Amino acid sequence: SVRAALLAAVVAIFALLNPAFVNAASMLSVLQGMVFTGIAAVFLTILITSGEFDISIGANAALSGTLAAQFVTGGAGIEDDRSPWLGLLVGLLVGLVIGLINAFVVLVGNIPSFIATISMLFIAKSLATYLPGGKPISGYRDSWEAQGIDFREIFFLSNFSIIVFVCMIVVGHVFLKRTHAGVVVASIGSNKDAAQTSGVRVKSVKTILFALTGAGAGLAGAVSVLHFGSIYFALGSGWELTAIAAIVLGGTSLFGGKGSILGMVFGLTLIQTVASGMVAVGIDPWWQTVITGGIVLGTLALEQLRRKVT
Repeated sequence: SVRAALLAAVVAIFALLNPAFVNAASMLSVLQGMVFTGIAAVFLTILITSGEFDISIGANAALSGTLAAQFVTGGAGIEDDRSPWLGLLVGLLVGLVIGLINAFVVLVGNIPSFIATISMLFIAKSLATYLPGGKPISGYRDSWEAQGIDFREIFFLSNFSIIVFVCMIVVGHVFLKRTHAGVVVASIGSNKDAAQTSGVRVKSVKTILFALTGAGAGLAGAVSVLHFGSIYFALGSGWELTAIAAIVLGGTSLFGGKGSILGMVFGLTLIQTVASGMVAVGIDPWWQTVITGGIVLGTLALEQLRRKVT
């Protein structure tokens, strides 16, 4: 396909410029660099398929991760009876609440989701900055280390973020492509009025999707804190733009009705490969956004050309 050929071409170009780019360490770096945004982007893909947006996923991750870290560390000092695993639950629940608030504002307040979730972005990011006083929160894994558990020496723990990402991909793909619920989501995105006429409870479905998107973002924030062992309010900055770019690259329609989780994964892989490749060949990372935007435009143009030809 056009996307696979594009990814292969990008890898080949960077490999020619720096042969060391194609090795196991680089590939693992690409994978690790996309997992956190990817976790948040899975249900965002499904939400966009239904015809709605959530621009607040990055700020949601920052606030959810902050509250998870504060809960586990007790704010000041470590409390041994609070396992880092509980932080994952806290992050997920905070994200779920944020998603439900977004749903209420959009579906009850009749405010366009793009505008409503931009407002949530500012609110959540401000709270994520204010609550810890603008300082990083560290010591997230100290309760384990106090028990003699080395986070990096246990395969499951050290690769937990990747495991979560893979599980989310499987769940999201099966939901969207292999279940009746996925068909309903696509029908809402294609024609909301027709879906409602056929008996679909559109607002209920969208409420669930907003909640799941929020929970996914919250989980991504909590997983990132677990992975790094600390959090700073800058976490999540730009996730929403990267996620939407990946979703578009993957063939999901921004107007709803068509979505692909595997396509989103391709988009993230391409974006992260470009980012890692630029570092490998010494290109100024500030050009990453420019190049990513160019790739998005080029891919969309090629897709439009392919559709006209076929």
